[in-house]
Amino acid sequence: MDIGQAITSATTPVRAVITGSPVLARRIWAPTATRREQAAEVRETLAKGIAAARAAELAKLTDEKAIAKAKAAHAEADKATRAEKRDRIGSVLAGGILVVLVAGPVSWQFVGPWMPAAVWSGIGLWCIAAMAHAPKTAAKTTPGPDLGEAPANTPDDTDEWIQDSPPEAVLWALIRHTAALTKQGTAAHLQAVLDEGQRRGQFGDWTVADLVEELASYGVPVVEGKKLTVGGRDRNRKAVLLSALPEADPAPFPALVQPATSSAG
Repeated sequence: MDIGQAITSATTPVRAVITGSPVLARRIWAPTATRREQAAEVRETLAKGIAAARAAELAKLTDEKAIAKAKAAHAEADKATRAEKRDRIGSVLAGGILVVLVAGPVSWQFVGPWMPAAVWSGIGLWCIAAMAHAPKTAAKTTPGPDLGEAPANTPDDTDEWIQDSPPEAVLWALIRHTAALTKQGTAAHLQAVLDEGQRRGQFGDWTVADLVEELASYGVPVVEGKKLTVGGRDRNRKAVLLSALPEADPAPFPALVQPATSSAG
């Protein structure tokens, strides 16, 4: 082994930690991002319901004074709600500060001596998990030669899979384009991504399971059930969140080769 190969072998774990850390962070954050999206959808639904109820109430009134009085009552209710929210946040912050100031010094006497070991243990566990989540793109783009199990001019299933796989930038562009077709624009149903890609000459005869496997090879998690509004209808399907995708520069994707049809996805 020459010096270059030795250096490459020695730096492989470091590269795995560097490339795997963003993937691991996105995977850890993905459930939180999903919960935040769901909470935002609930708040939006409640706000729409309140607005509709108030509009219906005002529509029943004909007297200008009664309408003005109702609007003033609505404004006071909104003001009280905001004040209550601020008070609740202030109480939580004050309680947290009090706990830190009172319990912090006492707890540190017991926890302090163990902190160096805990920190280094945490760093070690993070490095191991990051290496396990490091993208294996090299194996997908540069497959090794066949060592005699099959003739060189007879591609195996792996070769077909590689040929059918769209470039990474095209895959992310297709997912983001499909998400833009929904009302929320925060996620894309996998079946809709397949339909959109196949209309553009991508994916071959892939199934949703194939796309899940492709995303897993990049360390991108899949949400089992995500409700999106597509074409005015709510659908709950297996999806990928845009927040889980790697950061990527905008990339063009192939033009349509098949006419667009109504998708279930």
